[in-house]
Amino acid sequence: MSFSGAKNISVFHPQVSDKMGEVVVGEFENDELPLTQDFDFEHPGVIQFNSRNSDIVYIVLDQKTVLIKISEYIIAELPTPVRDATGSDNQSSDSKSRRAPIQSFSTTSFFWMKVTFESAIPSWFDQNMQQGNPEEIEKMASIEQMLESASMQIRLIGDYLALLSDPLTNLNPRTVMQNKIALLSQNYSVGLVMLHCIDFHQINKKFGHEFGDNVIREIATELKSVTREADILSRFGGALFGVAFPANEKTDVASLAKKLQRVLQQKQYLDGAINLQFDLGAAIVEHDEKIETESERASTLINRTDQALKVAQQENQPSIITWQKDDFNLYQQQFNYLGGIFTADTITDYRNMLLLWDISSLIADKHDLTQLCQSVVQRLAQTFDFSCAGIISDDELDQMSYKFSIDVADNAVALNTKDHAFLSEIKQMKNTVLDTKKPSERYVGSSLLLVLPLEIETDDCFFICGNAEHFEVKHDTKVLLSGLTRQLGKALRRSRLEEELNRKLESQNEQLQYELAQLKEGLQVSSIIYRSQAMENLMKQAKRAALTDTTVLVTGESGTGKERLINALHTMGNRGDKPFVIVDCGSIPETLIESELFGYVKGAFTGAQNTSQGKVLDANGGILVLDEIGELPLNMQTKLLRFVQEKHFTPVGGNKVIEVDVKIIAVTNRDLAQEVELGTFRKDLYYRLNVLTLHNPPLRERVEDIALLSSHFLAKFAEQFKVEKRVLSDTALRRMAEYSWPGNIRELENRLMQATLLSEGQVIEWELLNIEDDAQHQAQNGYATTNGLPSPPVTPVMQSNGISDNNANSTPAQNGQVTHQPPPTAPIHQTEQHSAPQFISSDDCLAYLLELFKQQLAAAGQHPQFFNAPFGNWIEDELIIKTYLATDRKMRQTAARLSISQSTARRKVDKILAEMNQNNQHRPDNWHQITDALMPIAEGKVFIANCVAKIKLLVLEGILSTPVYSMAQAAEMLGVSEPTFYKLKRELDALN
Repeated sequence: MSFSGAKNISVFHPQVSDKMGEVVVGEFENDELPLTQDFDFEHPGVIQFNSRNSDIVYIVLDQKTVLIKISEYIIAELPTPVRDATGSDNQSSDSKSRRAPIQSFSTTSFFWMKVTFESAIPSWFDQNMQQGNPEEIEKMASIEQMLESASMQIRLIGDYLALLSDPLTNLNPRTVMQNKIALLSQNYSVGLVMLHCIDFHQINKKFGHEFGDNVIREIATELKSVTREADILSRFGGALFGVAFPANEKTDVASLAKKLQRVLQQKQYLDGAINLQFDLGAAIVEHDEKIETESERASTLINRTDQALKVAQQENQPSIITWQKDDFNLYQQQFNYLGGIFTADTITDYRNMLLLWDISSLIADKHDLTQLCQSVVQRLAQTFDFSCAGIISDDELDQMSYKFSIDVADNAVALNTKDHAFLSEIKQMKNTVLDTKKPSERYVGSSLLLVLPLEIETDDCFFICGNAEHFEVKHDTKVLLSGLTRQLGKALRRSRLEEELNRKLESQNEQLQYELAQLKEGLQVSSIIYRSQAMENLMKQAKRAALTDTTVLVTGESGTGKERLINALHTMGNRGDKPFVIVDCGSIPETLIESELFGYVKGAFTGAQNTSQGKVLDANGGILVLDEIGELPLNMQTKLLRFVQEKHFTPVGGNKVIEVDVKIIAVTNRDLAQEVELGTFRKDLYYRLNVLTLHNPPLRERVEDIALLSSHFLAKFAEQFKVEKRVLSDTALRRMAEYSWPGNIRELENRLMQATLLSEGQVIEWELLNIEDDAQHQAQNGYATTNGLPSPPVTPVMQSNGISDNNANSTPAQNGQVTHQPPPTAPIHQTEQHSAPQFISSDDCLAYLLELFKQQLAAAGQHPQFFNAPFGNWIEDELIIKTYLATDRKMRQTAARLSISQSTARRKVDKILAEMNQNNQHRPDNWHQITDALMPIAEGKVFIANCVAKIKLLVLEGILSTPVYSMAQAAEMLGVSEPTFYKLKRELDALN
């Protein structure tokens, strides 16, 4: 402008290229635009003259304004198929390339320039310019050279834009659309609709790629006809298109999406050969949303729309999903972060993808977390310019090895103390990140700090610190790093799980080593096997008692191992190498007990042909054990009292007093104090014996020893019977711990011997022990147990014939008939209608469902058809199909309501529908009660977290509450394999 002296210069290009529309720069008014080459040059007042260059025409509109038309001769190339004389392609279908031959043609392009001067057109700008002075002629020639140069530059711009556009549809590619959305978002809220043709690959497969390309063109043409000129159309690739436009509210986006789907699905493609269906995702980015840059706005909008489209594609029918923030919080973990790392710069995209690949490979290959963090930080340093990075945690001692700085050679080295200047700020940012679950960045002086959540159940975050001039954090960088840190968080969780497992294994190993040492010591010393605290305390007392000559009274129930204890007293004491004599007072006749203890002389009584020294003298210098001393008759107790007090005796029929040095150990399974009260045991003898008492606890008071004792006995019997050592199942061990063991260790030993002989496999189940447990025993006597405490019996609902399950309890009425009592009252209220009560909580709903299921089991027990029916699968199928129908067949809502994945929900629904079509739906008569109870859950009126899993455990609880002859039958009724059954049973036990 300064060169020409013009006040204003405007440019209008009707069409830069066939790929791009008109371009207007400056102050052209609509009535001034010569849109075609057929401009009315004969219009009054219009003066036209040509320059020396025939490609430039000057048109003087008035005294101040001149229009300049610049034309350009173009040789263009167009792909055209070559055909033979018959009119068909000259290539076979097998060898034909999708690239057609090139045919050239020529055309002319032009653009207009309007030049406005302040007062009047200068003299050198004249139709007789060739007759002007040389200076003006030279100036005009320079201006024309500049116009020719501008024409070439505009043509280059057109060629560049042609390269960027989609060659098949002439629509914008993603990068151009993203830039246009960024510009549009400066002043408007922007909506975006992405649409995808369902099963488009089948068209290429069935008709060929040429017809597939025609379909793509038809879709693009239809989009152009439906949308406005100002709308931004794009083809992302394949059969994926996008339409961006200024939007006022979300309803605008949803309305356009519905219109596009309706129009595109009504159209017939390939000359009416096919109809297509489309999934659409829609989203909007508000103008007032707090997003820092226009580029981030564009990326955010595309990501939102992409998420909505992915949800639509997961439905069973063509769908339209509009992005909603609250709804998509539930599904945000189902989408990857690849969409956010793409930019308009292909070099940056390639860099991001390469970085993603490299770090993913590192996470997969390296298992040592310190080495992994070091490798990740070093790889990041090759792409981004920062000074230090790593994992930040509250536990500095534990996490120091996960922080690294970058040295001059771009190597990651352990962070030094002098590099800790920003750790306090990073810790503050970490708290914010953990609260918001979003990355946080902060400028501290010339440094930029970035903290990202690892997005696992931990208080750890990943931080990066660098110079703000060199370390620039854009939107795609933040998205990329967020994705990488999530992967790093998974590796951290994996490492910590391994460490925790190793610690547990080490602890268990130490415990096993300790127990092995204790076991060896027990076997070597006394053959007493234990790990419980009760036995530990007893053995401490026994060790002290063994070192003294004091009389010891050993008490305990029958079968508790009193004999092992007295052997331990002998072995551990200072009389271990001396005589050890046991007298079973309960097995010796009353008339012979005295002679058996004290001996007799020859001729003392009939049959005494020789002298006998007796058990007491046999034990001289050692230990005398009076087993079952509570069985001694009273008259013998008097004589024994004197011996215990004086330590001397006189043999039967003799007159010589014999003194002995013995340690007396009295053993009984009776309560001697009670026997004293009853008058069956002498009080003075009791006090003489009860100097130091060792009470052997019953097995029910030392349940910790059951597993250890069982392992010992099973190993013993395996050696004895020459069979492989058996093991007890987890269920058997749990039930054994709950059993009262009235026979104590002796009963345990006998049960395990029987199971070893009868078992066909290596694992011994509870049923094989042939134990009638306490709960069953109480139930058979009219009581049920809850948490170990008896509760009133629960009477099931009787069938119409008045017959109940054989194992169920009934209440006799006065007339001798069975009284039909209703089921236990539901937690809220129970009605006679076929509908579930209105529950207040999920616990009430589950409790009511459990009671109904128990009634179903009781009733089904009378029908052989349903004896081993898979009730677990039936209830799960009912819940899934009812939920599917309640959500109007929306798979996404069905999966969310049931807390399962959409793929699982889809698979199960398809299976159930197939079974329904085959009429394989045989259920008990009152099954509608179960389905009615499930409806509040299916309709979303009652929310249950992990719904399907909890219902499965509820069914298992109901099955276990009824008599089953084996766990295999219970697994069949639950509808699972036996390993899965035991896994679920352990989960149920953990909850209880």
